[in-house]
Amino acid sequence: MKRSMLPTTLIMPALLYLPFHQVLHAYIDPGTGSIVLQAVIGAFAAAVVAIGMFWKQIKTFVKNLFSRSKKSEDPKE
Repeated sequence: MKRSMLPTTLIMPALLYLPFHQVLHAYIDPGTGSIVLQAVIGAFAAAVVAIGMFWKQIKTFVKNLFSRSKKSEDPKE
């Protein structure tokens, strides 16, 4: 899929749905709520582990990013 088509693919179904929506009185049982909570906690834990695995590379990247900006600002004479 082309990158430029992605917003159209995501927005068009929502825009087509809006005129036809109805008020629904839905019920989420405790089991479903528990699964959603587990998914949120799992995503947070995965993010923490991913950051922990790549922390040294992230720190080096940020340090190089700011050190390059200082070098480019200081003119060499």
